[in-house]
Amino acid sequence: MKFYICREKEEPKEERIAIVGTGPAGLSATGYLACKGYQVEVFDKMPEGGGMVAFGIPESRIPIKSVREGVKDLERLGIKFNFRTKVVYDNLRDLGDEFVERVVYLEELLEDFDALLIATGAWRPKKLKIDGIELKGVWDALTLLYKIKLARIGYIPWSAVPEMRGKEVVIIGAGYTAVDVALETKSLGAKKVTMVYRRGLEDSYAKTEIKKLISEGVSFIGFATPARILGEDEIKGVEFVKTKIVNGKVIPTGETFQLSTDIFVYAIGQFPTPPIKALICANEKILRNAGIFLAGDVIVPRNIGTAIREGIRVAKEIEEWLKSKEERPRALFIRSFLFSQRSEIWQNC
Repeated sequence: MKFYICREKEEPKEERIAIVGTGPAGLSATGYLACKGYQVEVFDKMPEGGGMVAFGIPESRIPIKSVREGVKDLERLGIKFNFRTKVVYDNLRDLGDEFVERVVYLEELLEDFDALLIATGAWRPKKLKIDGIELKGVWDALTLLYKIKLARIGYIPWSAVPEMRGKEVVIIGAGYTAVDVALETKSLGAKKVTMVYRRGLEDSYAKTEIKKLISEGVSFIGFATPARILGEDEIKGVEFVKTKIVNGKVIPTGETFQLSTDIFVYAIGQFPTPPIKALICANEKILRNAGIFLAGDVIVPRNIGTAIREGIRVAKEIEEWLKSKEERPRALFIRSFLFSQRSEIWQNC
């Protein structure tokens, strides 16, 4: 997998750039800037590069070998990678934190580097807010896919992954993450896989992939949303409310039905996970005046190709910003203004 192709590396430049996150956006930006001769240092909490591409997407879709080859191509450009290193400001825990061996504070990077790119992705799953969500057998999609991928590439034993053989699985959602869950649970021997979506199949941007799954035996139920999870200590089933679309909005009809299941997986999205939550709410102009740039899923969800292109686009903006040679406030600015809720730079947070 190629994150960036450097035809010829330019002469070394004095400016130093820190990149936080090694997903597609972070890696493509890393390659561009290193090829331009900048001193690039990368920080990531995981034990190797690739972000969600390496640790969240099924091996059958993107083999880890391909991701590793792409990272090695970048290492040949002289880039320094700091893995198992988490850049922090807020003390929040996310998926992947179990690999962290070293912590670096955001303010340190702002003092030591000329520019900073935040490309930390979205590693915190959104919670489904219904009764029974804490029962055994209930999983958010991201955590389940993460555990399966870790087992497939040898970081954890398969005993840490829920047993799928002979089980019934119900999946909420109709996006690519839900598709990945269906693929993985089928491959691990699930007896029956059912996808349930609050809209119709034609409303899904992954409808082509879902139609293929249907042809392979996956069931699909449209116009239904989960109301509660049934069971005492572990899940026994799910009660759904049927829905309809009125003026583009999903409206519950009041009519209910139940599905029995052993495993329930909800794929309803993730929250972005920057080192400080408020970064994604800050005024973009003021952030850039301080040399802070954002790219990838830490802003909004991207597919891989879009994230790679955006990483390169933002890297070019960093290059232009560095060339401007304007006097720029750095860590003092950050300490005094950026992290103050009283500042006028906040938009909506």
